[in-house]
Amino acid sequence: MNLKIGLLQCDHVAEDLIDTHGNYPEMFDNILRSVDPDIEITVYDVINNIFPVNLTACDAYIITGSQFSVYEDIPWIHKAKQLVTDLYQAKIPTIGICFGHQLIAESLGGKVAKATNKGWGVGVHHWQVKQKRDWMGVEPLKTFALRASHQDQVIELPPNAKLLAASEFCPIAGFQLDKYCLSFQGHPEFSQGYAKALINKRLDRIGEKASKKALESLQQEVHSKVISTWIVQFIKENLIKSIRVQQR
Repeated sequence: MNLKIGLLQCDHVAEDLIDTHGNYPEMFDNILRSVDPDIEITVYDVINNIFPVNLTACDAYIITGSQFSVYEDIPWIHKAKQLVTDLYQAKIPTIGICFGHQLIAESLGGKVAKATNKGWGVGVHHWQVKQKRDWMGVEPLKTFALRASHQDQVIELPPNAKLLAASEFCPIAGFQLDKYCLSFQGHPEFSQGYAKALINKRLDRIGEKASKKALESLQQEVHSKVISTWIVQFIKENLIKSIRVQQR
């Protein structure tokens, strides 16, 4: 099954980092094609107001991270929220990463806020898997780790959403809504080098103590390929079920 995935790009890598680390489409292409080399990715630069014209042109969509907050009054963010609603109503698989995770929640009835009492979520973070799903495989991880970079958090799930991953620092770090939406707060696409560069670039904003701890954590193992496999399997399981329904 050759998957066509639309990447809804909600930000760009800073110019001084892009030559070394690439832009977000390259990051997602690398990690997803390491799971399935036949995946085709179409990029929609939504931050520059380039949106899909035909939603069914892709089998599924992935929403990237962003330096912006989903509750900001910015035209492209309002349009992106409507797109999430349209994709959900059209029953097209949609996956959110970081900002994308928060955008799905906010668009479909959840709530997002800045975690002012917790500070930045940076470095390698660990989350507990709260519910097993078939697309996780026969023996899914009980905990997983990803590189993170966020201040905002989902503080209220959308109606009927199921919590999938949580930690004390980030109680809603992953959820599934019906068969169509899946999201994670962590970044499976971030390399160790890019995560390090991003922390150093934001040192003044994050703070010296938190930055030092985050940089030290980058030596820890992460499960980027596992989470990417989950994402691909989630999409394929959804499409297979849709085909079976159509054939009845």
